[in-house]
Amino acid sequence: MKLARKFTLALVLLAVAVMAGLQAFQVNRELARSEIDTQHDHRLLGHTLAGSIGKAWQLAGESEALTLLNQANRFQEQVRLRWVWLDGGPGSGFAPALPPALLLSLRAGNDGWMMDASTSPGVLRSYTPVFLGRRMGAIEITESLSEQEQHVRTTVVGTFIATAALSVFFLLAAMAMGRRLVGRPVEQLVHLAGRIGEGDLTARVPLRREHGDELTTLAVAMNRMGEQLEETRARLASETAARLATVEHLRHADRLTTVGKLASGVAHELGTPLNVVMGRAKMVSSGEAEGDEVNECARIIFQQAQHMTGIIRQLLDFARRRTPSRAPEDLSLLAERTFSLLKPMATKKGVTLSQEVPSGFTVEVDAGQFQQVLTNLVMNGLHAMHRPGTLRVRSRVLRATPPADVGGEEQDWVRLDVEDEGSGIPADVLPHVFEPFFTTKDVGEGTGLGLSVSYGMVRDHGGWIDVKSEPGRGSCFSIYLPPGTHACQAAS
Repeated sequence: MKLARKFTLALVLLAVAVMAGLQAFQVNRELARSEIDTQHDHRLLGHTLAGSIGKAWQLAGESEALTLLNQANRFQEQVRLRWVWLDGGPGSGFAPALPPALLLSLRAGNDGWMMDASTSPGVLRSYTPVFLGRRMGAIEITESLSEQEQHVRTTVVGTFIATAALSVFFLLAAMAMGRRLVGRPVEQLVHLAGRIGEGDLTARVPLRREHGDELTTLAVAMNRMGEQLEETRARLASETAARLATVEHLRHADRLTTVGKLASGVAHELGTPLNVVMGRAKMVSSGEAEGDEVNECARIIFQQAQHMTGIIRQLLDFARRRTPSRAPEDLSLLAERTFSLLKPMATKKGVTLSQEVPSGFTVEVDAGQFQQVLTNLVMNGLHAMHRPGTLRVRSRVLRATPPADVGGEEQDWVRLDVEDEGSGIPADVLPHVFEPFFTTKDVGEGTGLGLSVSYGMVRDHGGWIDVKSEPGRGSCFSIYLPPGTHACQAAS
């Protein structure tokens, strides 16, 4: 049941109870007044007859007095008159059956009365004492209560009808007022709360400030809350866009930093084909090559130019700023492209890059971001290896429980391990390796953004990076990604 209806029903019930109580009090008061008037009339009639009966008893005797009393009954039917002896013993025809207390009061000369409910309807008996020498009698006036009961019944029915009519009128009036003053404003507030809960922060409640009641105050507060939420959402959207732009800028800066580190290796990689091109071109220009050998020089120059173009395209693709877009990618091809970029650096340090990712093992990722993550991890491994060794990249599907900051239950994950044979990471440094701008490298060799940027990219893909390291034996960075249908099919 709605609040307005409950409030209206409670008011109506309270009003009906008050009106019923007032009407009951008024009926009882009228009954008491009617009883007092009846007693007063009986007392007045009794004393009037007492003087006449007493005089007739003295002058004409008992028979004449009782005859006079009986004749009085002929002229009215509302009351019945009867002579009784107050000193009459049991069995006497004039001895009244009165309560002892009333009998003593009458014998003392006081008027008295009693309600006799032994018959239906009841009767009211009044007694007026009369002194006749040594004896004492009384005039008994008996009046039926049927008219009084009829009056009570009529009064109760009239009161009930009046109370019911007033209740219906009050109910209709209260419902109309409750609907206007409480029901409709509450419905508007509930509708406003629902629209705000659905995300429509432009919703407002029309105000009627002339009311100035609590509901209007609540409506003003809710409208103000909607305005503040709308401002906060706009500010949050702006700040989120700025944060995303900053993150993307940092990621691009980290990508350019990696490109700078690769520059020397790329330059070395371009040196050999350039020397071949220059030699073959010199042979053609000097006339050293003749006939079919000229065509062979041209073919070799074309092949070396294609090789250099491929190297430069790989570097440009890596450094290009792109909008993130996820698609099924073959992990083995991503690892192969990454190794192709880092091969000159690995060769220079005498490190063998070993790829143990099965072909066709695909996951749904952004290829550019994931290659940047893999490049950062492999470069960190190469930097940690100060002597020749092997850096391995391998993948598999296994069950794991995500860390607390990721959340979730134990399930299948795709794990890509980047394991080096470097110097390892000290235990006190290990908890801070993913913090932004944290680095243990010398000034100019690292910005401290690589691992933090990589961790953020993997978190954007719904996964996380774990690291295990043992000083002197190397480190293993493990990338966990949600398994897709393609990954499960490849693993199976």
